[in-house]
Amino acid sequence: MNASTQALLALGAAAVLALSGCGGQAADQHAQPSHGAAEHAETPAKGSAEAGDLTVADAWLAEPAQPSMTAGYLTVTNHGDEDVALTGAATSLSDRTELHTVETTESGASRMTPVDAIPVPAGATVELASGGFHLMVLDMANPPEVGDTATITLTFDNGETVQVDAPVLERTGGHHRETEEP
Repeated sequence: MNASTQALLALGAAAVLALSGCGGQAADQHAQPSHGAAEHAETPAKGSAEAGDLTVADAWLAEPAQPSMTAGYLTVTNHGDEDVALTGAATSLSDRTELHTVETTESGASRMTPVDAIPVPAGATVELASGGFHLMVLDMANPPEVGDTATITLTFDNGETVQVDAPVLERTGGHHRETEEP
């Protein structure tokens, strides 16, 4: 086997390993929770709910990286003709849930910052995701485990509230860790 063939085989093997390491959070969400080798249940579906002109979809909470906090992710679609803003959140996990965003400092570092509101323009979908707007659940006395479900209640400036059940899912690459908070 010549050197170029060996290099191609090594590159192919590395690609297979990388893809298998990134797997598990495909669009159909068939990741396996880590409850032991003998138990193999599918990951719960991400939560969704509607109220008025608002639809919340793909709601989930990350397994806590620290016992007292975790992050929540979801999408909000505003089917109405008026702009609204997400102004508050509450969860069944804690008395303290905040709206956050990730900002880049002058030095180029990322920093989580609380925000008062997240705009959801008329006819638009806003994603709360790692690296941008997201929910921070703080001061949890009893951290959830992968496979648990928590209730998230979202409050909007038009008076609407949307309640959605969100599963706790394993962290995968690309989701910030709560240790980034200053």
